Parts: sequence; structure tokens; C-alpha cells
Amino acid sequence: MMALGLGFTSCDNDFDFPNPPGQSNDQEPVFNSEYLDIDIASTATSTIDLAEFNDAGALVGLAEIASLDSVPVGYTLAFDAQMATSAEFVNPIEFAVTLDSTIVMASPDVLDATFHEVFNTIDPQVRSAYIRYKVYATDGSTKVRLGGQDRYYCAMVVNLKPFDPGFVAEDTYYIIGTATNGKIDASTAVKMTNSGASPYDDPVFSAVVDITNDEAAGGYEWAVVPASTLAAGSGIVLGPSDSELASDTNGYLKEYSSVGTYGVVYESNKHMFTVNVRPDEDGLYSYSVELAIPNLYTPGLANGWSPGGSQMLFTNDYKNYMGFVHVNGEFKFTSAPDWDHINYGYASAGNLSTDGGAGNLTVTEGDVALGDALYWCTANIVALTYTATPITTIGIIGDATAEGWNASTAMTPSADFLVWTVTTNLSDGTFKFRANDDWAINLGGTLDNLTPDGANVTTPMTGEVTITLDLSSLPYTATVTSGAAQ
Repeated sequence: MMALGLGFTSCDNDFDFPNPPGQSNDQEPVFNSEYLDIDIASTATSTIDLAEFNDAGALVGLAEIASLDSVPVGYTLAFDAQMATSAEFVNPIEFAVTLDSTIVMASPDVLDATFHEVFNTIDPQVRSAYIRYKVYATDGSTKVRLGGQDRYYCAMVVNLKPFDPGFVAEDTYYIIGTATNGKIDASTAVKMTNSGASPYDDPVFSAVVDITNDEAAGGYEWAVVPASTLAAGSGIVLGPSDSELASDTNGYLKEYSSVGTYGVVYESNKHMFTVNVRPDEDGLYSYSVELAIPNLYTPGLANGWSPGGSQMLFTNDYKNYMGFVHVNGEFKFTSAPDWDHINYGYASAGNLSTDGGAGNLTVTEGDVALGDALYWCTANIVALTYTATPITTIGIIGDATAEGWNASTAMTPSADFLVWTVTTNLSDGTFKFRANDDWAINLGGTLDNLTPDGANVTTPMTGEVTITLDLSSLPYTATVTSGAAQ
């Protein structure tokens, strides 16, 4: 069957169906009429509340065909719909629609599921969805797409309100209790934050609180309130679901209508309070209270077993720590620049122990202990795991370097592997530092604050320069000076 012709302007569509050429078997032409005029227009003029249609058991009307009188006898029109976040229809999602007489309709369930897939969210706020259609002519056995494979019709914008996700999440939450003298007080409440995404999509909020010795001695009390409660001075308060477990480091909170039920912390130091504001099927909210250790220290043979004289690991979440460490045989992690706090030693390969009698950590390859070198170390103090990756090379790479982005220009380490230098030529452009001629471990950002996977560093000067990378302390830094090193 030959392709069907099309005359197309916006949502008013003229379809021209020429008779196919004569065939040797004298087959009947596909359509007897030579011209078909079909007018398709959007019927969505206001926000569509999908829950209302779902509760009524009704389909949602999206578009209407003015008349089907000129469709050839024996043929019907069929539609496939696509939804996207913009008029450019980047990565559209296809969904099913039906033609009820002259109305293009969709199930509210299907629209809701497509909406969430397109916008990648369960947030119930109204969003503008872009919809367009593929149109087909079919006689039941043959289906031909009108206008060819690249034709879409009646692009339209629909304001959709998705189904309620079943819980309410606010943009901000706060810790009250000892911080507010037992009141709902906005002036001293501790603000909790999430990643910045919608609280429906990232419902995990956290805050770090530095609990003093006096507060810990009396028991630091805490509960969580949403911003609406803080603003009104009353409302929902989230406190421990079981008062007997109020001092537990993790558990569940439930809703109370007034203050008075608190969790309690009896240990000083910085603690990270984390609450998931999406309730479980029992209406409870999970929480955890953990030490918020700013850095881990790495005492060992390389630094005379001095925590204060060792390299530090840093963290972005108070769970996972990372950093460059000079290791010569054995070492440990400590939570402070001394031996008087938490010491992390060897439990088993890749696993840590906080037992005071735990053995020292070593870096091995197979059964062979690796020697004096620089390592990229990571530690998870919740899962109690660690890694140590040997650093064999560090170099610069980028369009500002001699090798471009194709290969690293090697740097030379100091005796303790903590300072690396290279004299080379730089041109206008950018570069980064990377280890082991690979992208798994790389530094970027700014010369005074280099971070893992940071942005490309803009060249501060061109010509012959000496670049010095300092990994001895945090933050990692680099300098670029003109000419060869003196």
C-alpha cells in the first residue's frame, strides 16, 4: 500500500488521499475519495484534575475531530499520543488514547502514570504537559500512518494535576526541644534540609547539631516540626513513637498534636539528625541520630602514629569519607586528632572495627603487603567498610596541556608523595588533575579548593609554567607559577 499524502497546518489538518496507481492484479484503490478534510482541535481549556476523573470513573477528553463524514467507508482513524516536558518533545513518552466518536480520550490512570514518568516526580503540583498525536487510517487489517513517519498532529499544552501521592511533605522541617527551650520557637529552631529536590522525591531531611557537654548531661531533647507548624506556633509535631526508646539512635517518629514527646541524646559532640518525612504504611517516619564527625585522621607508621600529624579524610554526608593518605605499612582511622575518641581498626578484609583492641589496617595486593606510597582511601563509618587504592601516577590533562584530553602529562612526587610538581607549557583553556592515568580519581574546581570530580580548572597563565599540587592537607590546592621551578 502506498503512503498516504498529507496537507498540514497547525491543528487544522487537510489529508489528501490520491488513488494508488494501477496494479497488474487490478486491486481496488485504497480510498475512493481523492480529498479528506479533518479538523482536529484541543479541548483542554483548564487544569485537568486526574483524581476527579478517576473518582467519577470517566475518561479525559483531550482533543476533538470536527467531523468524520469524509473518512472513506470501511476505514477509521486511530491515534497514538506522546507526552513531553516541552514543546521540543525531547524524550517523549508514548501513551494510549482512544477515539470515542470524534473525541480523543485517555484514561486518568494512564495520564497519571505517563505524567510521573515524563516529569520523573511524585510531586502532586500542577505541571504543563505537552501532548501530540500520531494519526493512522486503518481498515482493521491494514494500518497506515498519515503523512509519513515524521508527522505529528495538534501539538497541545495541558495543565495536569496528578493523583495525590498519599502523604503531605513540606519544603522545610525544623528541630525543636532543647534548642527552643521546649517551645515551638522559630527564632532558635534548627533548620533541616534535603538535597533541594521536591520533598516528595527526596523526603530525607537532616541537620547537624553540636551538642554541648551540659546539654548532653541533662539530655538533649529533640522533635521535628514542618515549617507550617513553626509558622503557626502549633500543629503537627513528630516525636518518638515509643517513649521508652526515646534515646535510641534510630527508630520511628509519629505525629503528635502538641509538644512534649521528645527523643533524647546523652552524648556531646556534633550529631546528624536525619528524618524521612514520607511515612510508611503504619504512618510512621524513620529517623536516625549519628555522630557527625567532620574528618577522619590517619595515624600510622608514615607519620609516627600521630593523629594530629596525619592526613585527613573529608565527608559530604557524615557517612562516607575520602582522601589522599601517605601510608607506609600499617595505619588506622581516628575520629579526632587524638586517640581519645573513636578508633577504627582492622576487622576483616575491607571491614572496620571500633573495638579498642582491633588490629592495624594494612594495604595488600593478594597476600602481599604494599609498601610506602600514596593511597586514595575511603571509609564508611556506618557500614564500617574501607578501601585503599594505590596512587602510582598523578598528571595534568586538558585542552590547555600539550597532550590535550588524550593523555596525562606526568607530575613528579615529593619523598612523602604529598606534593607533586611538573614544569610544562600551558595554553589558553582548562585542565584537571587525575591519578593512575584514569578518571576514577580526579580533582578539579579552583586552584585553592580542588575537589573530586570538580569542574575543569581555568588556566591562570600561559607559556612555560611550574604546577605544584599539594595533597598534604585539606582543602587540596595547587599553584601555577611562571617558568621552571627554582
